[in-house]
Amino acid sequence: MFDSSGLTEELLAVYRTLLQKPEFGRESRLNELAAELEQTEAETARDLEKLRELGFLVPSWIDGVEYPLDPSVTFSRLAARRQQEIESLSNELRSDQLAADKFTADLANFLVQRTTPDVEILEGRELANQRMQHFEPKKSIWGINEGDRVVNMDPKVLPDRHHLDRGIEIRYIYSEAFWKRPGAPEFVQLLTSLGGTVRITPSVPFRLVIFDDESAVMGIDPDDHTVGAVVHHSRAVVRLAMELHLNLWDRAVDPLKEERWAREGGISAQEAEFLRLLVHGATDEQVARKLGVSMRTVRRIAAKLSEQVGASGRFELGVRAAQRGWVD
Repeated sequence: MFDSSGLTEELLAVYRTLLQKPEFGRESRLNELAAELEQTEAETARDLEKLRELGFLVPSWIDGVEYPLDPSVTFSRLAARRQQEIESLSNELRSDQLAADKFTADLANFLVQRTTPDVEILEGRELANQRMQHFEPKKSIWGINEGDRVVNMDPKVLPDRHHLDRGIEIRYIYSEAFWKRPGAPEFVQLLTSLGGTVRITPSVPFRLVIFDDESAVMGIDPDDHTVGAVVHHSRAVVRLAMELHLNLWDRAVDPLKEERWAREGGISAQEAEFLRLLVHGATDEQVARKLGVSMRTVRRIAAKLSEQVGASGRFELGVRAAQRGWVD
């Protein structure tokens, strides 16, 4: 009890004896008190001094006599003293925590300041759209577009008209689902007539726009365009984005030259891409997003192919498609 305050069992034994036999409080009876405690006089004198320091012994109005204070008073005082020490330690701890938090925050600010030139976080669709309007590329715009809608067909208000008129190279990749939307072929023809280039691929991984070879813009959340966008300026990220675009570009087709994208065996490129995503474990939601189609279309494709190969489930469909060479 109260060991942390220095009140040991030995001191409590001395205090208890004095409470029970207050006559031992006289200096002249130190030897008797020591004998009662089975100590040497030196040990007892040392313990009495510690009790005085703790406030358990106080002098009497009679010279040479001291008496032990009532336990209810002594322990209350000791508890109050310990409470003050705890509060003092708590204040020191809070002060140390504030100092640590400030140090951490300063370091974080330093790191952010060092990385801010390479990354821009644009929270929300409106802020992202505003930032996109301020890009003024000098050479090129490469894009991977999900194409969830067809833009205005008026050449005068075409968003890319300003860049095309300045001779900027524009290369866009769209999903096959976009090409099948009403107005998409006309839009592609218009963009091509103004100097742009478009290719179609069965699916696209996410939205991406590369300005020159300096900035790559992509969504914060590929599944939710309202969250905002991230602009990367670091050389490594931009190079990676360009390699992704080139890889897709080489495998995509020019829709104005290719009337159909079909594989030997009677399935389309879109269906082949569906199978590729399926065997790689993509969910129906992920397949729909990458193909740029609705969930209903995904289920229709699955039902058609399953019937074609006589499969009763998705796993069996993947196996039989692989056996037919429909999956790379």
